[in-house]
Amino acid sequence: MGDEERKEVRGLLIESKAIGSDEVDIYLSSKYRVTTIIPFKGNAVMNVYLFTKEELNDFLEGYNQYAEFLVSVEQAEAIA
Repeated sequence: MGDEERKEVRGLLIESKAIGSDEVDIYLSSKYRVTTIIPFKGNAVMNVYLFTKEELNDFLEGYNQYAEFLVSVEQAEAIA
């Protein structure tokens, strides 16, 4: 799917605030815990992934796993 074919993402922005460059650096150097669910009938599966920021970007790029849906993305830890 090319950029021109991407679906418009809709959602309700509930907060927006300015942050400093030190805080940005922390988020850029963090690992992220991503939880997904695959609702197989009678045998549902919860998957938990651990990604760096770059790996998370790759995972989410064009994310379209059949039946698997995201339930959370959390900062797991900052990388020293």
